[in-house]
Amino acid sequence: MNAVPAVCALLPPQCLHQHRLFESRDLDDTRERIAGVMQPHTLQPNGASTDAPSHMDFIRIGGVGLGAIGFGAPMHVDVGLLHDYHLLMFCLRGRARTLADDQLLVVDPRHGMISGPGKPFLADLSGDCEQFIVRLDRAAVFAHTGHWNLRLQPALDLGNAALQPWLAQLQMLVNSPALLRLAQDNALIAADMERLLISLLLAGQPWLPLDDAGVRERMISPSCVRKAEAYMEANVAKPICLADIAQAASVPVRTLLDAFQRFREHSPMQRLREMRLERAHAQLLAADENTSVAGVALDCGFAHFGRFSEAYRRRFGIAPSATLKRLIGPIQRTG
Repeated sequence: MNAVPAVCALLPPQCLHQHRLFESRDLDDTRERIAGVMQPHTLQPNGASTDAPSHMDFIRIGGVGLGAIGFGAPMHVDVGLLHDYHLLMFCLRGRARTLADDQLLVVDPRHGMISGPGKPFLADLSGDCEQFIVRLDRAAVFAHTGHWNLRLQPALDLGNAALQPWLAQLQMLVNSPALLRLAQDNALIAADMERLLISLLLAGQPWLPLDDAGVRERMISPSCVRKAEAYMEANVAKPICLADIAQAASVPVRTLLDAFQRFREHSPMQRLREMRLERAHAQLLAADENTSVAGVALDCGFAHFGRFSEAYRRRFGIAPSATLKRLIGPIQRTG
């Protein structure tokens, strides 16, 4: 029987380097950058304080996120309860002890873990650990299974023959710059890649549908909701109003409000504000020495600076000015 190679041999760390999200020696900066694509969490060095170099490579393909994270030093990570996504993690190198989906698991290049929405994730990472992470949005999994509440077996055995097609697909994807670009540029190809990655994983990893009682129909969205969200995304920086959104969705205002309440559990204007905040956060994370908070606020459709600052702090747990100072401070000092 042929031995299955360690997954680090299949997915070398350099394969995602061209999608580097950041490099940093500042722990607060590292935490904020990772939170921007995952969720707020705690990072605590296991040992003396360190300015070891951290990095994250990350790319999104539809409802699937792929990335690699290294902290350069022993680190304790506490994510708390996962938001609406399933998190898969194994080590390209090094090892970790994790609490995933209420189970204690050792993670290395041959053994991974899976934790689901509403479940805790904690990890103690070795200093040489580089994680490979896969984020599966709950909505994407629902779209391909019909189950909103779904539990995958937490222990991920990368030597399992049933998982080799999934690993092979991951290998092909992250080692093909042309395929990654195509998936990013073509929504239909991205949807096909999303479906294939999720289907291959579920074919190789045991899972159970949990009680879906009380699940709303919100994920099977009517066309008016999808049209409204597409219009808002395209015009997020413009001073659009509810009537504009309803007109773009080709329905009366009341119909649109009812549809959003039923399928999204919030109003169109609340969703528009969330889009604006997400764009502002992304712009501040990509700031340079010429970036100002006021300029970002205006560029993202916020005419009232005080309200923007308050909403940003509630959403991300930090003032926009504090985010900007952490990012451009070193540039200003060396300029």
